[in-house]
Amino acid sequence: VGCSNKSHTENVDNYVESKAAALDFINEKSWIEQLSDDPQDAKVDETIADNNKHVLLDEKYEGREVLVVSFEDADDTVTGTPLIFVDPDTNEVMGYMPGE
Repeated sequence: VGCSNKSHTENVDNYVESKAAALDFINEKSWIEQLSDDPQDAKVDETIADNNKHVLLDEKYEGREVLVVSFEDADDTVTGTPLIFVDPDTNEVMGYMPGE
């Protein structure tokens, strides 16, 4: 049981770094006003990078498994917060999908 808890903790730590990288990117793009009050509530999932659906900052990620960080939108937001794609190995932002 102790080993599985440690593994779970490591995954959570990786997601904290991924969320922080995504939040920094949102700040850089001036999308921060679209977020709810607590950006730490972001959800992290895995997806395959697809240049036909996503804006990739580097083509090398095409077809690779990446993390997608989604934030809760503020109540008065007209356009949703973009989904942010993060390299699972380096925690660097490598793309996004504009909000709807």
